[in-house]
Amino acid sequence: MKKLGDFMKEALRKEGLNKRNQMSCDEIVNLSNKIIKQIKKRIDFESYQVFGFYMPLGNEVDLRPLMEELINLGKTIVLPKVHDKKQMEFYPIQRIDEVHVGKYQVLEPNSKEKMPKTNIKIMFIPGIYFSYDGYRLGFGGGYYDRYLEDYPHLKIGVCYSYQHITSIPTNCHDIPMDDIITENP
Repeated sequence: MKKLGDFMKEALRKEGLNKRNQMSCDEIVNLSNKIIKQIKKRIDFESYQVFGFYMPLGNEVDLRPLMEELINLGKTIVLPKVHDKKQMEFYPIQRIDEVHVGKYQVLEPNSKEKMPKTNIKIMFIPGIYFSYDGYRLGFGGGYYDRYLEDYPHLKIGVCYSYQHITSIPTNCHDIPMDDIITENP
């Protein structure tokens, strides 16, 4: 039986996706570039070698320019791939186009060489909403929560400022982010 929090999450998810789906291509590019600038101001890229990213789905924040820049600097970029049993793992790419359409129509890495979780020192994570206390509302599959359950390093939520809200309903298995970065300083 669904709890009140589950209904609230569904309503928030629908509202957030509707807002995000109404964004223009120009808005996405402009705001994504501003978010990348904020990331560069706040993250010391010299301190990390392996970065966890995601390929944007729909109108999610597009960090591909930053991924390409880091690849060109010799950094390792890893992307998620969804497996059966509601699990996902991260795999390295050497180029942005080393992907294919996977489960749920998400672009996934072609690589079959899984990156150990402990090697990924910083991870940029998308969401529909993030709360001020760091909790994330995603699509509801729980993939990130399961993956992050024992992830020992830096978790950075990435979203547009309108997606950073006061609070969202949480469950005991929800994993908070260490920081949230939007286009605003």
